Parts: sequence; C-alpha cells; structure tokens
Amino acid sequence: MRPGDGVEAEVRAVADTTLRIVVEVLAGTRPPHQLSLVAVPAVCRGLAPHRRAVPGGRRIVPPRVLSSRFQRPSRTVAETSAVVVVAGRVHAVALRLQHLRGRWRCTAVETTAP
Repeated sequence: MRPGDGVEAEVRAVADTTLRIVVEVLAGTRPPHQLSLVAVPAVCRGLAPHRRAVPGGRRIVPPRVLSSRFQRPSRTVAETSAVVVVAGRVHAVALRLQHLRGRWRCTAVETTAP
C-alpha cells in the first residue's frame, strides 16, 4: 500500500456518494435540501431549479449511473464525470470536489440534464 491510498479511497467514496445524490436530485427522487450534506450552498441553489417536477400519480424511474471517471488534478481537488440515465434520457454530469475545512465538498456541477 502506498502512502495516501487511504485518502484516495476516501475521496473516491465521497465522489461516488455526491454523484449519486446529485443525480437523484436531478431525477426528482431526492429533495434538493439533501445536497447540503455534500455540497456548498452555491451548488445547492444552482441545482434546485433543475429538479424535475413529478406529475401526480406517476411512477418515478430511478436514475442510473452508466459509467464514471475519477481524477485528482491536485492534492485538494478531485473531479468526477459520469454518463447517467435520468427519466429515460442519457446525460453527462461533472462534479468538482475540494477539500475545505477538513472535509470534501462539491463546489461545482455541470450537467446536460434539463
């Protein structure tokens, strides 16, 4: 095991969890306020309008992550990108995580989802 492997595993786990939460908010299966667990306020505000409205009585199809990629451009920054299915349509999602005040937080999200 190399030095820092534990940190690498931790960052990957945070990135995977954050990606799942963001995609669930976009799909309408998770309330936007739950983003505050993993994201800075600006990201939470930015994604809230993207949340899909679910028509009454209609079944929500859970979103799926088809593939993802992870990289560490620096010691305090991690980025992940993914191809996801939201409401039967394929979209791209990219997240930037930064180590702020002792924990990893999502500081930026880009997506092709409406």
